[in-house]
Amino acid sequence: MVDTVRCTGCGRCVAACGSRLLSLEVDGFRKYAQIGISKRCKRCLACVPACPVRALRAD
Repeated sequence: MVDTVRCTGCGRCVAACGSRLLSLEVDGFRKYAQIGISKRCKRCLACVPACPVRALRAD
């Protein structure tokens, strides 16, 4: 799950996702990460430690 308020849009989680399910979305002048098809997520959690602002969590 992505906390869009905390996310800075740096893209580190997108790069860390081996399944390529994360992408950066644009809302006005702001970017944030978003999970595409969460059912396809393998729960490897590589994205969680890649986030420098702790905007990702596993639920």
